Amino acid sequence: MNERADARTAGIGRRLSSEAGSSRDGSAVATPAAVENGRAFLEKLDLFGTGPLSFLLRYEAPWRIFSLDKGVVCYLESPRAAVVWTDPLCAKSDLSALLGAFGQAMRAERRSVCLLAVSEQTAQAALEIGFSALKIGEEPWFDLTRWCAPRGNRGKKYRWATNHARRLGVEIEEYRPGEKRDIKIENEVLDVLARWRATLERPESNSFMRSAPFEQPTFKRVFLARRDGNAEAALACAYLPAVNDWYLEDAFRAPDAVNGTTELTISEALARLQADGAAGAAFAMAPMRGVDEQLDRRARWIGHILALAIHRVDHHYGFGAMARYEARFEPSEWRPCYLAFLPALPRPAVIRAVLRALSA
Repeated sequence: MNERADARTAGIGRRLSSEAGSSRDGSAVATPAAVENGRAFLEKLDLFGTGPLSFLLRYEAPWRIFSLDKGVVCYLESPRAAVVWTDPLCAKSDLSALLGAFGQAMRAERRSVCLLAVSEQTAQAALEIGFSALKIGEEPWFDLTRWCAPRGNRGKKYRWATNHARRLGVEIEEYRPGEKRDIKIENEVLDVLARWRATLERPESNSFMRSAPFEQPTFKRVFLARRDGNAEAALACAYLPAVNDWYLEDAFRAPDAVNGTTELTISEALARLQADGAAGAAFAMAPMRGVDEQLDRRARWIGHILALAIHRVDHHYGFGAMARYEARFEPSEWRPCYLAFLPALPRPAVIRAVLRALSA
């Protein structure tokens, strides 16, 4: 038996098991049924939220949930489409059944489906039940049980950057908002964030994808770079309980920060997470990396065309530069990310829904 529940009232991102009261925007509190659904969802997220982007499900958004036995799908809904955000929350053995039931439920409602930024395991399961799949990039992942700072000739740029920042007096301070809130430190971080935002060529997203270093503070560790006592850069890391990993979620720097400040902040964060026993860490996906390697044979020609097209316009979007920057830290592996569509030939409605989810 399946169940669909609307989690809009207070947002799955808030722990719905908290005390009753009004939501942050002043709207009505969740009903007892919504609270119970929220608890169940967060339990699944703690057990099965293995992908870095699964952490964003904790933030407020018009999430809807579809549950079947021991699994949950979290998605955004439009009149003709459902956009699933990252991998379904279930055991591997339940993945095909959960995806199949979700697909049938959405087709019964005349909605196309897109699975957004899912793992190769999910993409393979989706292919087997009639979806198409398109690789869209790769996530750099660090095995912190073995990772060490880059050495040798390949690590020259990394070492130059971090050593340059150290020579100019950059020091890294850690702040754990889940243990004790410090308004002075938080204001410093937010000031750096505001200065960084002022340099953007377009407004930052105002959705659950926005930079939010102090949202869900229980799960956050924030690293702040200072020079001569002044904050110049910050990195917010989000904890993934299912795998004892950390998502290096928000990295930003002031425009006048010295070269190497961000590299030093990330390097110090990885070292401290490693020292504290974390299993792994991951950056955000590098879009379009490796798109010429496709799991779905139908998408291989699209992958080749995308690779050629990206090469032509990469000077504008900087996808290649992002991948090269993340490669400086020598991640242990690059994990592929996919879109998957049902029906296999994506309809305009689902493409529009995906674009709205990414650009809101």
